[in-house]
Amino acid sequence: PGQRVLLPTPARFHYIFNLRELSRVFQGIMETPQAVISDEERLVSLWRHECTRVFGDKLAREQDKSLVEKLVHDFAAEHFGEQLATYTSPTCWWCDFQRDRPPPSEDDEDPVAPKIYEPVTSLADVCRKAYEFLARFNQKNQAKAMNLVLFEDALMH
Repeated sequence: PGQRVLLPTPARFHYIFNLRELSRVFQGIMETPQAVISDEERLVSLWRHECTRVFGDKLAREQDKSLVEKLVHDFAAEHFGEQLATYTSPTCWWCDFQRDRPPPSEDDEDPVAPKIYEPVTSLADVCRKAYEFLARFNQKNQAKAMNLVLFEDALMH
């Protein structure tokens, strides 16, 4: 059904899907540390997130995004079972910037936080982290400072 509905139009010329998108789904899964994927629920949750991120983020209309969400759910129910499909719905978002930076040491005065792709604990935490990164960027690049408002849709992207 998605192939016949999500076709490019003059208003939605970017609705072009190919194997590159599919490879991005698998890339996101394969780059996730095995320790984070502790059980099948986490694996299906990650798969749903990657499908929604890769395919759903391209879409402009809410009805198209809802269709992709339904197609992903139906596929999950058929291939992973209704229980896993329901358990992992709605889609849980994942990101790699939730960890805090370690405290400075003698060897490293400006340590970098570990980038571990894992489920989002809360959108409020993601928002807080995003604004921390923005403040740090603005402090280091005062001539290029950005005064941004980060909407929920932008944070979930």
